[in-house]
Amino acid sequence: MDQAFAEGAGRVLRHARQARGLTLRDVGLRSGGAFSPTAVAGYERGERGITLERFCKLADFYGVLPDRLLAEIVGDPTDIIVDLASLEEPQAAPSSGS
Repeated sequence: MDQAFAEGAGRVLRHARQARGLTLRDVGLRSGGAFSPTAVAGYERGERGITLERFCKLADFYGVLPDRLLAEIVGDPTDIIVDLASLEEPQAAPSSGS
């Protein structure tokens, strides 16, 4: 896992948890042990890798859409520039090779 992504994921997960007024211990207790405080702390510090599935489950536990958190990690989507001129040019169809 890319370290910058791990740190970004940790930052947004910590913010989501704190926005709900939860401590690490609360997460462990309220999740019925599904998320241990030490694992969540590791995710938040960027020291422990998190799978996409686990990230989505934790986001859901916090009541936040995972794509919303992912957007915060990768940055402001308004920075994307689409070159409309290149969209107007017809693309050659791939040859079938026969």
